[in-house]
Amino acid sequence: MLPVTELRPALTAFLSVLAAGTGVDADDLEQSVWLRAMERSRTSGLPADARNWLRGLAVREALSGRGGGPETAVARVTQRHRGPEEELLRAERSESLRRALDLVPSRCRELLEELAASPDLTYRQLADRLDLPRGSIGPLRSRCLGRLRSLVAAVREE
Repeated sequence: MLPVTELRPALTAFLSVLAAGTGVDADDLEQSVWLRAMERSRTSGLPADARNWLRGLAVREALSGRGGGPETAVARVTQRHRGPEEELLRAERSESLRRALDLVPSRCRELLEELAASPDLTYRQLADRLDLPRGSIGPLRSRCLGRLRSLVAAVREE
């Protein structure tokens, strides 16, 4: 069991300072840290010094969310010519995905479409756009992607 009520006040203050220093969203960082902590607690349990472990986890998450430094311009790559086989496979994959998207619940479809259209949105922005609680975006995203994966596989088998 996660000692959230004990650890959250001190961790929240630490996360806000850390987020400001690394340029990531504090709420997204907090959600990511608690998600990783829950995953760890289910598999191997939390370390004895959970407070310091959570702080270390927060630092790693903040640095990984930052993208490794300032953005650099990338040269535009011209698209190479695809052969007929590649075009056919690409068209089949696209059709499988479209058919699977038609089968997911509308709530999932809305979330997945927003993510595809605007991949840089934070969970807070997604929650505002979709009128959902911010804390539900991550779990909903995970369930929707899992459902979509299984539906794509089923559609391809047909």
